[in-house]
Amino acid sequence: MLPSPADHVLVVDAIGVRVGIDVSALSPASRASVAAAWNDARSSAGSLADTTVVACGTVDRGQMLSDLSGAVTQAAISARRGVLLMLHAAGLAAPDGRVTVLVGPSGAGKTTATRTLARRRGYVTDETVGVDADGTVFAYRKPLSVITEGHRFKVQLSPSELGLAPLPEAPLRVGRFVLLDRRPVPAPARLVPVDETEALTALAPHCSALAVLPGPLRLLARLLAATGGAVRAEYSEARDLADLWDEMDADEPALPAAEALDGVSSPERPSTRDALSIPGEGGAPGPRYRRADAADWLPLADDRLAVLTAAPDGGGTLRVLAGLAPLLWHCAPGAARDDLVRAIVDEIGDPSAEAGVSGILDELVEAGLLELSR
Repeated sequence: MLPSPADHVLVVDAIGVRVGIDVSALSPASRASVAAAWNDARSSAGSLADTTVVACGTVDRGQMLSDLSGAVTQAAISARRGVLLMLHAAGLAAPDGRVTVLVGPSGAGKTTATRTLARRRGYVTDETVGVDADGTVFAYRKPLSVITEGHRFKVQLSPSELGLAPLPEAPLRVGRFVLLDRRPVPAPARLVPVDETEALTALAPHCSALAVLPGPLRLLARLLAATGGAVRAEYSEARDLADLWDEMDADEPALPAAEALDGVSSPERPSTRDALSIPGEGGAPGPRYRRADAADWLPLADDRLAVLTAAPDGGGTLRVLAGLAPLLWHCAPGAARDDLVRAIVDEIGDPSAEAGVSGILDELVEAGLLELSR
């Protein structure tokens, strides 16, 4: 169904945002192509757009449709910055509304896996999974971008054209996070549990505007814990994944509808300055350390520490500190270098460790996690 001649705007649902697609510059045939590609993402009749993108009428149809897919995605992501956890991932919904989140680097076979598995699971998205703080998932049933022989640009095909399943009637809730690991050598497919640290470091690079969320690491950690933790799917062919999904269904918990995950904040750990007797302003002269701004930090197992620093675009860099680095990061603010090194060396009882402690401090500064005041 084409947009009405009065406004020439087709409104689609994208991670909870109504994005209008202005097709007024297109020929009737190109408008029909846009309507066909985005048919499964259409908003209900009479919906008004929250934001609008314009389809370009001066390029060939294949490029126009390809460019439009990216424009709608970026418009939706921009509108949901700081509101949703947004993962560049595919989403597949079980009949009870649990959404399995497929995450993988380029070449991991995410689109092929989605086309295979979404014939028996509801197609939520193959681009961006949006998760609210309470675990609610917002669908983005965009067309899939399919490499097709003889076409310069990927062909944009609607889920219905590809025979993918509709969404279930049940509300969508986040389920298991699956890290796709396609192997070039044929081998039996299997699911391998991954620990919290591996899951966080694998998921963070695939999140959009992660650093502008409140307590993003705490949120990710709570979602992982509530849904049974992440697993790595090792496979060589997409068809082998179907059996893994049956296996995962047997023990995959759903996030309870009443689970409140909002209101999270960056965790603080009790100060160890007094215990280590690190002087403050009255200590050694010279520059003093301060922490660089961090979007969030999270204590992990084995006394490790995850620290997320923000980038100008809202993204972030996640670093996992181990050994003495977490203690130094916590104790450094306000301390002079000599006082800090002496206190740590005294604490561990090894005078020969002074050079090593100094080296760790230099690495924290080089990584942008600590700064020296001048």
